[in-house]
This record gives sequence, C-alpha cells and structure tokens, in this order.
Amino acid sequence: MDIINKKVEKTKKINKVVVKSFNLEKNESIVKEDFVCIEEKYNIYFNGEYITNTIATPNNIKELAVGYMVSEGIKYITADLIKSIDIEGNIIYIEANVCNTNNKYTKNSNDNENNGKNINLKLNTIKKIIKYMENITGVWKITGGAHWACISDLDGNILINIEDIGRHNAVDKVIGHCILNNIDLTNKILISSGRQPTLMVKKALNAKIPAIISKSPPTDKGVKIARENNIILIGFARKNKFIAYSEWDRII
Repeated sequence: MDIINKKVEKTKKINKVVVKSFNLEKNESIVKEDFVCIEEKYNIYFNGEYITNTIATPNNIKELAVGYMVSEGIKYITADLIKSIDIEGNIIYIEANVCNTNNKYTKNSNDNENNGKNINLKLNTIKKIIKYMENITGVWKITGGAHWACISDLDGNILINIEDIGRHNAVDKVIGHCILNNIDLTNKILISSGRQPTLMVKKALNAKIPAIISKSPPTDKGVKIARENNIILIGFARKNKFIAYSEWDRII
C-alpha cells in the first residue's frame, strides 16, 4: 500500500458524564461523574461505491473499513492492492485494485491446505490465551461498555488487541490491522470477548482464520459453520476451562 491519507481520525474513546448512582441495599444515592464509551457513525465507500454504515468506537478506523470488506466477504483486498484510505469526517474512502480471487475460506478454496485441517492448537497455547484474556484492561475495565478482539499466533503470542463498543467491529479492526500489515491469517487465532453467532464465525471464515477462542458461547448456527469449514471453535474460555464445539481432535 503506497498511501494512507488520514485527514481526520478521532482517537478519544471515552467521555465523562454526570450521573446519579443509586444503592438500593443501603437506600442511598449520589451524584457523581462516570465514564461512558464514545460512539460514532461511519460510512464506508469502496472505489466510489457506498458499501455500508456502522456505529463504532472512533479509533483504528482504517482497520475497521478494510477488515469489514474482507470479513464480510465483499472484496478481496491486501495491503499491496490498496491505493489509498482517506478519512473525511466520518466518511471512509478506500481506493484499491480488485483481486478476482475468492477470499472465502471454504471447501472449494485451494489457497490453504485442507482448509485449515493442518492447523492444531496446543493446550498450553489455549491456557496462555485464557490467562491473557483474564487480565485485559482498558476501555472495558473503565466503562464495562466495550468488547475486545485479539489476533495471536499458534503459540499464544498476542499480535494485536483492539477494543470497540461492538464485538463485530473489534473483530473487523484486528483483521484489518493484520491485512494492512501483511500478517498471514491462515495460521493465526481469533480471540474474542463476544458471542459467536453466524455472522461472527463467518468473519473468521472469510478472513481464512482457522481457530476462534471466545470467553462467550456460540450459537447453533455458529457451531454448524465452524464444523462445516474445519474451524476450531472454542467458547467459555475462562479460568483454565473451555468448551470445544468443533474440531476438538486438533487440540493437542
């Protein structure tokens, strides 16, 4: 990618507001300041075409847009294909060459051997990731109103961790970060704080990520997609315990 032109990118994630806090047990109340997450609405354009709008935390906006394009299976783009990313107020413009290769990590894909079946997860890696998850701080710790997502390697080393008010946005942002930095996702783990329904598991599928670890559970359709596409899906990853919903033979 030759140019990333960020004309405006807000970085503030939280605001202070005056609230009245009630304690029913003690039958008392107090007026005080509290922290809340900031949200902004963004419109995404690709090669001049309107794609979507989304409500997100105003940080890592270029990553959000690129990650959304790939994780939703809309366009296959890499850092080398991107000409520019312009942010004008709350509008994100991506200009890029288009690759005709299907980016979806499906049974018909030939760009990843056995559709990820060659990827195994070590128990020590899962244990390391759970310990990391338990110690995540930041906007979530301050407000209780944010989700987070991470990408790690197969040894559990965290490559990127991003928070957002939406669990889907957080996933888009870490995927976008990896794409913009030419990080191969076919041998990485997606780590999430959120539930894993259809749309969340499909994001990993479209980004060619072979494993998901979440502190929350999946839905039945999320499990179905993972099983059909050889994705290791782990939920309820908390305090040295987890549940494997698919491909547990590859956990060693």
